[in-house]
Amino acid sequence: MSIAQTFPKTPTSSEFENMDNFFVSQDWLESNLQDPSIRIIQVGGEKYFNSFHIPGALLLSYNNIVEKKDGAAGARADEDKLIEIFSQLGIGPQTKVIAYDLSGGTDSARFIWSLATLGHKGGGMVLDGGLNCWYEEKRPMVESVTTVNRVEFISQPDNSWEISADEVDELSQKNWDGVIIDVRTDKEYIGNTMTTPRGHIKGALHFEWSQTLRGPRNMRLQDQDQLRAMLKKIGVENTEQDIIVYCESGHRASQSWLLLRSLGFKKVRLFAGSISQWRTLGLPVVHGIKPS
Repeated sequence: MSIAQTFPKTPTSSEFENMDNFFVSQDWLESNLQDPSIRIIQVGGEKYFNSFHIPGALLLSYNNIVEKKDGAAGARADEDKLIEIFSQLGIGPQTKVIAYDLSGGTDSARFIWSLATLGHKGGGMVLDGGLNCWYEEKRPMVESVTTVNRVEFISQPDNSWEISADEVDELSQKNWDGVIIDVRTDKEYIGNTMTTPRGHIKGALHFEWSQTLRGPRNMRLQDQDQLRAMLKKIGVENTEQDIIVYCESGHRASQSWLLLRSLGFKKVRLFAGSISQWRTLGLPVVHGIKPS
């Protein structure tokens, strides 16, 4: 494998600014821990944080960036709440952010998505492999808690990264140039579940998010060429195509949203409410292995 095929590539300052790469390597972060322009955020893993975490990291609870609305889990927290959280974390409009978690990138990708929906332009990346690989490889860890000065986060909402249930329902019922991707497990997609609705949104392609990782212990992403081949197999290769991703509550699909963007897909929207909201609205699904 050539260096050019390695994923993720090492970001430069301009890439941070242009946000054309969304995953950062363990080696890169370790060599840049002392960079004062970077804000490192651990999303989730509260019970471990005071025992060990990456030097300089601040803690953010995943439950603080999502909430239940109208009986459905996975909605984005209210804008005012997010503004206050980001401000307390010292994140301004141009702050460079590296997020990591213990969940294969799902928690931290949802955080990066939340930032993007409020117009954050500083650059947001996820640590490839997360805390799992960092710990396994015995990289630097600390117990001490970092404090930062509050920075006023200025929200400039950008709805280009999200889509409503009504819009998804409308698109699923007609022919259009885009695709809907269900990133849940095989059983969830087919409909072999105890809970309803049993099945997937009409026309949705299946691409289980976890197959993008190398394994349960090594949660780094698969090689970039392999990821592209996986997507091509289900018919997703046009980087200009409109893409909608969903799961049960917008959690797993957040990782897919970020992954697709990192592979150069320009028009990727997260259906944050996902099947949880679909269920509360009583919208139709398709049972079985075929999209429609």
